[in-house]
Amino acid sequence: MEFSTDESSIEKLISESREKKLDLVIRKAAIDKAYKLVLEEDNTIEKSKLLQKISNTYLNLKDSTSFKKTNKVGKAVSTAINDSITLANHHWNLGFFYNRNSKKDSAFYFYDKAKNIFDELNPDPDENVARLLLNMARIQKDLKDYTGSEVTTFAAIRIFEVLEDYSRLYYCYNNLGIIFKNLEDYDKSLEYHNTALSYLKKIEDNDKLTRFTLNDIGLVYRYQGKYEDAINNFKQALAYDSLYIKDPKQYARLLDNLAYTKFLSNDVSELPDLFYTALKIRDSIKYESGVAVSKMHLAEYFLEQKDTIQSLKYVSEARKSAIESNNVKQKLNSLLLSSKIDDENGTAYLNTYIHINDSLIKHERKAQNKFARIRFETDKYISRNEKLNVQINWIVAISSALVFFSFLIYVITQQRTRNKELEMEQQQQRANEEIYNLMIDQQDKIEEGRKREKERISLELHDGILGRLFGTRLSLGSLNAKDDANSKKTREQYINELQSIEEEVRNISHELGLDNFDTTTSYSTMITNLLEEQSKITNFKYQIEDDDRIVWTDIPGHIKINIYRIIQESVQNINKYAKAKNVILDFKKNDNHIILTIKDDGVGFNQEKRSSGIGLKNMRSRVTLLHGQFTINSVPGKGTSISVDVPMT
Repeated sequence: MEFSTDESSIEKLISESREKKLDLVIRKAAIDKAYKLVLEEDNTIEKSKLLQKISNTYLNLKDSTSFKKTNKVGKAVSTAINDSITLANHHWNLGFFYNRNSKKDSAFYFYDKAKNIFDELNPDPDENVARLLLNMARIQKDLKDYTGSEVTTFAAIRIFEVLEDYSRLYYCYNNLGIIFKNLEDYDKSLEYHNTALSYLKKIEDNDKLTRFTLNDIGLVYRYQGKYEDAINNFKQALAYDSLYIKDPKQYARLLDNLAYTKFLSNDVSELPDLFYTALKIRDSIKYESGVAVSKMHLAEYFLEQKDTIQSLKYVSEARKSAIESNNVKQKLNSLLLSSKIDDENGTAYLNTYIHINDSLIKHERKAQNKFARIRFETDKYISRNEKLNVQINWIVAISSALVFFSFLIYVITQQRTRNKELEMEQQQQRANEEIYNLMIDQQDKIEEGRKREKERISLELHDGILGRLFGTRLSLGSLNAKDDANSKKTREQYINELQSIEEEVRNISHELGLDNFDTTTSYSTMITNLLEEQSKITNFKYQIEDDDRIVWTDIPGHIKINIYRIIQESVQNINKYAKAKNVILDFKKNDNHIILTIKDDGVGFNQEKRSSGIGLKNMRSRVTLLHGQFTINSVPGKGTSISVDVPMT
């Protein structure tokens, strides 16, 4: 049946809509008119082919609504008249559409449907089948189904080798190179990339693809830590004539990769200028995904340079660019880096990273499962067709079925045996990993215990022994020139004090630090005795205000000894530096907390200019161990105030 409308006039409208020099409105009007004219015609092979052309034109014009509408109509017409080739092309276009819109699982589904149709139409190696297999393999790679992608790629390679299609063989081996890079099998990755380069030598105008592969090889070397080899590949690609003018996007990528490799190799001679140049180019061409990468690299660079302000600035901008360009990988990288830089919001960034990463993994697993279901459904479809064909000759069917099922039983038996072996190997591997992890954990705990014990003994020696020795030394020094009876008596008391210090050293050596308190003496009396003894050194007056609500006998020993050492260290500092006349020690109970305040009216100090000595660090360390808060306020000429807030349990 012939068209009521001249077919050539419809073809002319389609050609007009594809003329890029024309205004977009004119092109859209032309294809809309062509579509209306075709719809008026009866279902024929000509109508089916024209609908496929119109649908493809809408796809190129990025008119998603019109494309999906014409594609649906075109598939219905192709199915009605049994036009398999055009139907396969409609599925192919749908696969391309969903792939372009990052709906990888849907793209894979429609590519597979198109492939199956071409497979049925042509039992010999078919270019269309191979091209679809390559597209499917790339999708599997993007969704980290690396094993599936490898299998699909080799299926495409077998066809392209027969067809001697060197250009697409390059893309296949390039895909394999990327797969094995992601699997961290870098030697295999380099092998496939070099094979890809060998096919490029057989085709013309291969400069751009050669640069892509040199870049990929450079990345593999970088992952291997072979930075010099990586830099040589990037420089070789950058050396192509007028690359900045011909392909600024590729030039910026190579420049950024060169800069980041130099950074990783600790060669900062041209940094950060190389990073800035790449960023400027990417920003000028509105390549937001590349902008995100450049800013992430700058953030890492400034973090290494200890410039956290600049690092935070660039990581925040990188995250914004990654979100705008839907670059999930760089968004995750920016969140992870932010968690390391921003102490205040680090936990929130890390939680967001974990949430997005888990969602991404679930999506990838879901897509991989969908690939498996598609292959399964394809197998079912083929099996159903085979059964229909077998009905033609029942004798052949029975024979074929017997052979088939015998072979299937053999394969299943062998596969089950192999699966059991693999399962046992995996169980053994998991057991070995668990044993190794337990050994590592045990070693970490031993090291942590050693570290804590060293810190505890250091604190005891500094805060306890050194403090008391200092006070005794000063007191004995003040009695050197005196020989009266009272002085002799006082010297005898300090000699006894030295004996007490000797006993405390012995206790520490036997790890009895927490038992140094005399259980027959109250805690309040011990504090009073400490201040009475220390006040004699520089003759300051002291006042102790004790809250009756604090029942010291109920307070754990490790809390009391740490508070005692803090007071001891603080009073020692007052004697050393403060020249104070009055010292006030104030205990308060607030809810389930003890609040200790130590005030003096000494000379004070400038907190901004004076760095904390080991004494202050030890006090802070003790408060941290008690999960409390430590505050010190001092003004030159107006004294010093120390506040300690610790829980009672």
